[in-house]
Order: sequence, then structure tokens, then C-alpha cells
Amino acid sequence: MFNKALSVEELNHYIHSIFDAEEMLHGITVFGEVSGFKISGPHAYFTLKGANAAVSCNLFQYRKTYVPKDGDSILVKGSPDYYEKTGKLSFNVLSVQPVGVGQLHVELEKLKAKLLAEGIFDEAHKVAVPRFPKDVCVITSKTGAVIRDIYRTTRNVNQGINLHVYNVRVQGEGAENEIAGALRKSDGAFDVIIVARGGGSFEDLAPFNTEKVARAIYDCVTPVISAVGHETDFSLSDLAADARAATPTAAAHMIAYNEEEYIAAVFSLMSRIALASEKILHAEEDRFSGVVKSFIAGGGRLLDKNESRLRLSMHAIESAGKMFCTKKESVLEKLLLRYAGCNPLNILQKGYMSLSKDGKKVVSIGELYVGDEVTIRAKDGMAKALIKELKNEI
Repeated sequence: MFNKALSVEELNHYIHSIFDAEEMLHGITVFGEVSGFKISGPHAYFTLKGANAAVSCNLFQYRKTYVPKDGDSILVKGSPDYYEKTGKLSFNVLSVQPVGVGQLHVELEKLKAKLLAEGIFDEAHKVAVPRFPKDVCVITSKTGAVIRDIYRTTRNVNQGINLHVYNVRVQGEGAENEIAGALRKSDGAFDVIIVARGGGSFEDLAPFNTEKVARAIYDCVTPVISAVGHETDFSLSDLAADARAATPTAAAHMIAYNEEEYIAAVFSLMSRIALASEKILHAEEDRFSGVVKSFIAGGGRLLDKNESRLRLSMHAIESAGKMFCTKKESVLEKLLLRYAGCNPLNILQKGYMSLSKDGKKVVSIGELYVGDEVTIRAKDGMAKALIKELKNEI
């Protein structure tokens, strides 16, 4: 047909002209289910899905017709459009007519009712998320923004929590198998498991609305936090989990306690104990002085008569004071030893080394990239190194 090579512009213009010339494609009505409906200014955009196909739709001046929502089955009237600049096919919608609730949402509600009847969502089965977790597993994509948000939020207040990333696909066909498998493999090895992904369309969140993932969460002995989508999104994984976070960042806030606040609280408690001990000792001294004065005032005969009793009283007071101080000193010593054990410099004395990048401590391979310059600190000095290879053990 053509005797020369076409430019992209010429090809797209030719395809566009075919759509314009085909009268059968103008003003047609198409049936499908709404997905990913979003509004931008005076216009709306969504995907119209069939059983095995989908088409992008443009609904200009959406207020002039019926406004659908995700999951609605609708009839749309309009014409297909081929945008020459990007080579994208879409459907320009002139009007929308509702038909009913979409089949995908109907099936989801049936599954939800089934799992509810089996007790998968029962509150009695849920366990509390520990207040001071040490090892946390995050099941998500290691390349997405979700894990970066969780790391940043956690490290803003806590450097001691160990964050482990279990890399899985969080959308697409077969993603539910990876997520369920990660839940089974990580169960029992951590203090908390976070299942996370960012926001998306109904299809993007589909793996978290599967029976396989919901049952895997229910079967976990380890507390599970579901942090899927945005605050308005609600999935079956949210219902099955022990706790739901509105966003992945909110999940980080749930597990990242502020180290400095608790250390300050411990030292404040120690100070109050010391002050209380001092007050008790002063009170005992004052009482002892009062006893001595009363004996002196009673005369020498009374003093002689009660000398033995006085010695017993003094001994009892002295023993009680020493016992009280010993108990308090033991409590203080245990607290100091516990927090001394958290000092990373003490760990270095045992032959371990500490790794940092850009002045921040590195606790997971997920924080490193090939080519990063890092600092290695040992008990007797520091060294600079360049990352040449990374290998994730999880």
C-alpha cells in the first residue's frame, strides 16, 4: 500500500483517520464495569472492564451525566478515539447509564461473607501488636516507595529496631501466591509482620482481596499489621489482620517507639527513686534523733534502764535503712546494665563492626545500593569501603 517508510506521525495520523472515517464507531453504546474512577478538574477518567478485555475512558464534563463509581456496571455512549501524539486508544464517553453492581464486587462481597462466617475476621482471634518490637518483617516490593517510607518513618525515632524486607510482587497475576508464601515463611521468626503496598485501583489491590492471603494472615502466630492502600481503601487482608494501618507510614508509627523518650523516662524514674531513698533516710535519722533526745530528757536512770532497748531500736533502724538502699541499688544496677547492653560501642568490643552510610546506621541490606560509599567502625578505628555487590538473604 505504501511505497516508502512511514514516520511515526504519518502512521498515527493514518490510524486516526480510519477511526474518524468509520461511521459504525460513532455514537456506539458499550457495556462494562467501572474501575479506577478518578476526577481531575471538570473531567473524569476510568477503565471500562469486560470479562477478558478493558478500555480507557474519558468522561469530559462529567457533571453533565450520571457519575459512576468503582464496581458499577454501566452503559456508556460515545466513540473510540486514537490520540495521534501518543498512539493511545481510548473511548470518549458522552453519557453514562447505570446498570447495577459489577460482578467483581459482587464476588468479593460473597467471599467476604464466606470468610466472616468461618470466623476469619473474628476479634477474638486477633493478638495485640507488641509495644517494643525488636525484629520486624515487612512484606512488600523492595523497589517501591512503600519500604522507603517505612524505613524513614521508623529511623526518625528509633535506630534499634531491625527491619527485614521480604521482597514480593504486590500486584498482578500470581502476586497473592508470593504474599501468602512470604507470610508462611516469616511466621514465627519475627516480633511483628507488616504486609504493605501503596494505593491503587481495585485491580491493583486485588491480591489483598483474595482468600489465599486472608487465610495466610489468619493462620499466622506472629501479629500481622495490614497496611494496604490509602486510608479509604479497605481489603480482606485488613479484616483478617491483627491490626490495620491506614497507610504504610501509619504502620511504621505503630511499631517505632521513641527510644530517647523511654531512656529519658527511665533516668527520670531512677532520679525519683534516689530522691525518695534520700528522704526516707533523712526521716529515719530525724526519728532516731528524737528517740535519743527523749531518753536524755528522761534522765540517766531511764537511759540506763532502756539502753538495751535503744540499741535494738538503733540496730533495727540501721538494718532497715541498709536493706532498703540495697534493694533500690539492685534495681538501679539492673536498669543501668540493661541499657548499657543497648550501647552499640559495647558490641564493638566483642569483635562486631558497625556499618553506616551518609552518617546514618545501616541495619539492612535493603538500605544499600551498588556503588554506595560506607563507613565501617570497629572498636579501634574506622574504615571507608565501596559496595561492589549486594545479595539479599531473605
